[in-house]
Amino acid sequence: MFTVIKIGISAIIIGLITAIASRFPTYGGMVAALPLVSILSLVWLYVEGQQVNSLAKFAFGVLEGLPFVFSYRMYV
Repeated sequence: MFTVIKIGISAIIIGLITAIASRFPTYGGMVAALPLVSILSLVWLYVEGQQVNSLAKFAFGVLEGLPFVFSYRMYV
């Protein structure tokens, strides 16, 4: 049941981003570029009761990947 709730909430967020992008493409792009997937993943992992150590490793991995994302965004 919890998986269905996670999928529903995630789908609603993606739908909202799509609605914003269809009306305001620039703002939709900015919202879509946010690390929403990482934040959602951290929240779901925390709610499921994962160890704080594994959450910290996950967050550190996300932070390590940010320079690549920013350099790609600047290139495009």
